Amino acid sequence: MSDYYDLFLSVELQPGLPDEVMYEIRWHLGLVDAPPMRFQALPDADWFIGEPVPLFSGLSQSHSFDGVDVAVMLPATNRIYPDGQQRWLLTVRQCVHDDELGWVLDLTEWIASQSTTAGWIGFLRHDQEPAPDLMHYANGRLEFGQPGMTRPFGAKRN
Repeated sequence: MSDYYDLFLSVELQPGLPDEVMYEIRWHLGLVDAPPMRFQALPDADWFIGEPVPLFSGLSQSHSFDGVDVAVMLPATNRIYPDGQQRWLLTVRQCVHDDELGWVLDLTEWIASQSTTAGWIGFLRHDQEPAPDLMHYANGRLEFGQPGMTRPFGAKRN
């Protein structure tokens, strides 16, 4: 029996990313058909056999979890930024097979490095675990941790 992970990622991409970076992100989200000419997130070709496939499927039923796998990227049109530059918002929820987990986490870390988001960026949950590990991006790398003590909505943090 295979192990699966439920991955959730939500970030705001940096303004002014190179076209090649934006294209590669879109391709991995299933938003464009042709793969990039050169991969930056996963530069070696050992993550695919034959033709590369996007690691985030776009929109499909989840293989092992309730709900759907989804990959969405939208412009942040209702936000105002002092520099006036356009930002893109990205959200992924994906069921990940354990054989692909290393590559998916490498891609997740690369996407996080292209974002303005620092700190909490999502979660990762093994299919046999009741609670997820929180996923943080700090100091140029992914970090994971268990949720802390629960508190009522609106209560002050200690």
